[in-house]
Amino acid sequence: MHKIIKSNQTHNHRMKRIFYFVVAFSIVMAACTKKDEKKAEVKNETVKVKIETASMQEIDQIYEFTSTVDAAVKNFISSAGGTRIEKIWVEVGQKVRKGQKLVTMENTNLNTAQTQLANLQNEVKRMEALYTSGGISKQQLDQIKTQEEVTKRNIRNLESNITLTSPISGVITMRNFDNGDVSGAQPILQVMQISPVKLKFNINETFYNKVKLGMSVKTKVEVFGDEEFSGKISLIAPTIDPLTRTFTVEAQFANANQKLRPGMFGRVELNLGKAKKVIVSDKAIIKQSGTNNKYVFIEKNGTVEYRQVELGRRMRDKYELLSGVNDGENVVVSGQTSLLDGKKVIVVK
Repeated sequence: MHKIIKSNQTHNHRMKRIFYFVVAFSIVMAACTKKDEKKAEVKNETVKVKIETASMQEIDQIYEFTSTVDAAVKNFISSAGGTRIEKIWVEVGQKVRKGQKLVTMENTNLNTAQTQLANLQNEVKRMEALYTSGGISKQQLDQIKTQEEVTKRNIRNLESNITLTSPISGVITMRNFDNGDVSGAQPILQVMQISPVKLKFNINETFYNKVKLGMSVKTKVEVFGDEEFSGKISLIAPTIDPLTRTFTVEAQFANANQKLRPGMFGRVELNLGKAKKVIVSDKAIIKQSGTNNKYVFIEKNGTVEYRQVELGRRMRDKYELLSGVNDGENVVVSGQTSLLDGKKVIVVK
């Protein structure tokens, strides 16, 4: 009897659990049905949008290239290896003029050579007197004169290595030694001409016939924000790199105020003429999350199409499009957040 009662209780407990499960499942299904119905309503709901017509316009073809500011001229100041430095007259960052004394080298060898020359000159006078009186031959006189000339040339060479001057007007940008050091393989100083400066960059070979010497360019460097510096094309490489299919161009900037300094990162703008391109409002552009892909919605007969585009240059509140939209097509500029591909829309003003 006890077993029968226990069996009935177990049975009733199972039935309750089944009942609760059925009720819960019914509630979930009802909620899902309502959610699906709501989604269907949203999907079928017509969205109000604003549109603008994409137009073909003739615009300047301005291309941007990255580069690094470089000195117009660089010179290394060196002396014969193994010579001791007596005095360095300049410091890094100091402006120098062409011909200015930069370094004086130790002059021990020069003093020795100058003493030797004085002795030789006295000997030449004595030998000339002997030759006149017939005491020596012409060959003996010529030999002593040859020694005198060799010593003079040696002194000139020593003098040129003892006083080192700047070959250009510029700025000292490097110093490798101190007073008293023995100069080695490295240069003692480096001087750079920074008025003017130059920027080199590479351009695709398709533009080779469009780039001309003397063309105007502009550059901006990160240090000075939006401040522009004007220059001109000063060199065009005569060959194309077969690996990159580009050619090197050099632009020179007067840099009279010397704001541009070697090593600064710059962006060069070059105008390569005019071309007809499709222009759209920047409000039409949609960036796909997690990628660099850009899209627009095209409206046609009350329905929208989701279409990928390739952007060109930005011009204030407009974009140049390289592909994706045709002249005269309508692009959505407001209401995109509620749109899907194929969605029906109502165009409003």
